[in-house]
Amino acid sequence: MICAVIFDMDGLLTDSESIGMVGMRECGRKQGFEFSDALIAQTIGATSDYSSTLYRAHYPAVDTDRLYRDFADYMHGRARRGEIPLKKGAVELLALLREKKIPCAVASSSPMNTVELYLGQAGVLDYFQAFSTGGPDVKSKPAPDIFLRAAERLGVAPEECLVLEDSVNGVKAGRAAGMTVCMVPDLKPYTQELAPYCDYVKEDLLAVMPLVSI
Repeated sequence: MICAVIFDMDGLLTDSESIGMVGMRECGRKQGFEFSDALIAQTIGATSDYSSTLYRAHYPAVDTDRLYRDFADYMHGRARRGEIPLKKGAVELLALLREKKIPCAVASSSPMNTVELYLGQAGVLDYFQAFSTGGPDVKSKPAPDIFLRAAERLGVAPEECLVLEDSVNGVKAGRAAGMTVCMVPDLKPYTQELAPYCDYVKEDLLAVMPLVSI
């Protein structure tokens, strides 16, 4: 039985991953590096610490502290200008969960100030009862830590939680947490290789609504 829903943010609630791909390429170019889409894609759903390790492995001279400062400035600027919209069905699904009194949390590798900005600008921050965000004290997805902390803060057992994710790292983390996992693909399409990690695959958040209407 689903007693709580845990949302990823980037690419799931907010249409921010494609914007982030553009932003990270621009930030790399400021230091003279041309990041490939394949490299940037490996960081989707991961914390900045984990992602920094990947970038340094490919470009040892990159200043990852500066890279992520520049990236935050780029993304936060776009959010403040209202340029990071919600994904299709986000408001409708959140309204349904509120109506059914099903608690929900955000479990995002992004830092809390980013979560507050994106969801606050979109007008949906107060739909969530708990937040579990990235930082130096939390292992990055695909480790389950962010999801397990979200369930703990909601006061719900992991096996009673539905995880909504768009990324490969995210669905792997949800499965490792022992939760029901629904993938709603964004930049990364669903493939059969992901079948062991997904209980459901839906095209958008509107299609998720029947899962919580039972």
